[in-house]
Amino acid sequence: MPGKRRRTKLRELDHLVLYSTNTWLAHKVSKEYYDDFHFVWCSPYFSARSVSAYDYANPPSSSPGEIYDGLFADVAAGDRHSKKIEANRDGIIKGAKKKAAEGRITRKQLREIREIVDDAETLKFRPLLYIIPFASVADLIMDVPIDARANPLSREYIIERLPRSHFDIIEFRRLAIGYV
Repeated sequence: MPGKRRRTKLRELDHLVLYSTNTWLAHKVSKEYYDDFHFVWCSPYFSARSVSAYDYANPPSSSPGEIYDGLFADVAAGDRHSKKIEANRDGIIKGAKKKAAEGRITRKQLREIREIVDDAETLKFRPLLYIIPFASVADLIMDVPIDARANPLSREYIIERLPRSHFDIIEFRRLAIGYV
């Protein structure tokens, strides 16, 4: 449940970029079915290792670096019982249901997305890191309400319709087993 959209000044955020970890499958669904607009939950901090402990309040569940590492480990191990992968499956389906209810996709497309997600093997959930220049999305950012944050003091934002032209993707570790 995103918070109120607000204009945020660059100096107010004190960061040049936002980070978000997403899966290859979520990215592909957004590209193919949502006109390359992406839903992202993001943070100005990549991980606890990238900032002073005095400044950092994001726990692992809202840290793009920790999320990336966890997904990578689960995919590399072929973990078919991964909670992170299961949560991503659920999130993709939840997003598709919302888009169908809004009339952005058809019922047929919703069924296709469900089938794709249900049939997707673990490798399709490999992590991708989105690097989002703040200046290009300042008007799209919504604060995550305090009661929905991983920690009341963490810095978390949502962008509901992030255009592909507004971010870069890094896949900074590659799986030795190859890609499908």
